[in-house]
Amino acid sequence: MLIINESTLAQLTDWTSLIDEMINAMIAYEDGEFVMPDRVSMGFSNNTLLLMPAQSGKYFSTKMVSLFPDNPLKNEPVIKGVVVLNNGENGEPLAILNGAKLTAIRTAAVSAAGIRFTTRENVSSLGLIGAGVQGMHHVLAACRVRPFRSICILDKHEERAQSFIACLSSSLPEVKMTRVSTSEELLEQSEVIITATNSVKPVMPDDANLLLNKHIIAIGSYKPQMRELPDALFSLINHCFVDVRFALEESGDLIHPIEMGLLKQKQVIPLGSLIRGKVTADTNGTTLFKLVGMALFDLFTAKWFYEKARRLDAGENIYF
Repeated sequence: MLIINESTLAQLTDWTSLIDEMINAMIAYEDGEFVMPDRVSMGFSNNTLLLMPAQSGKYFSTKMVSLFPDNPLKNEPVIKGVVVLNNGENGEPLAILNGAKLTAIRTAAVSAAGIRFTTRENVSSLGLIGAGVQGMHHVLAACRVRPFRSICILDKHEERAQSFIACLSSSLPEVKMTRVSTSEELLEQSEVIITATNSVKPVMPDDANLLLNKHIIAIGSYKPQMRELPDALFSLINHCFVDVRFALEESGDLIHPIEMGLLKQKQVIPLGSLIRGKVTADTNGTTLFKLVGMALFDLFTAKWFYEKARRLDAGENIYF
């Protein structure tokens, strides 16, 4: 069995190829070419344990990952866990992959796919709310699908925002990065906005004028009590694109506007339907892509890394 740790995942990452792989995963989801039971979510205190199995094609996988939102106060990552990849024909365990790094990579690749399909090709300004580990990966992936020349960073911790910019500058030397102090300032300077927080209340102003013709990629709000998106946003969109249909049951960013009559369930459309050409997106207007994640993404990502590691003789083999 192959062990693929965090550093090996980082070395093997090819954003363009991984974004294409996440598009393949959303097409498989749209076409029903998978088995994926409901994920098990166990909450305790402010923390969450997720168990996420999926099968498609020649493989199946299981992710066990924990989310501890207060970990940054201890200088530890929010997400920890593992992904186990198995042979779908005989059940043999093939690989164990670092779950936190794999989750960060696949989520960023999914959001970049969303940017590819819900924005104009010439957008050049990006805003990020939440300068954490997820945000770092999302910026790197986003810059592979659109020619961003300026990035605004908003985070409630000034030192973290400055450190974030310093870390990214070497990878994106041609991009101007600026820390802003308010979400109003970020919206004024950004065409595409990624929200990557654990907030329980909207992180953008409830002002339709500021949200007009913006492209929102929302990756926080993975629990019913969490929200990142203001009510005014829903008056500006025809469709709310999602990665999976059960986002309707999990995310406060969808539960709240539906309960308030601001959004209809029929407006919530999987991105796979857009990719397949079943619906269209008005990329000149306001668009929204809401992610909550699914095990199928983990499976396709684990498969991609496993096959590449085998080709390049990367990772560590263990026998038991």
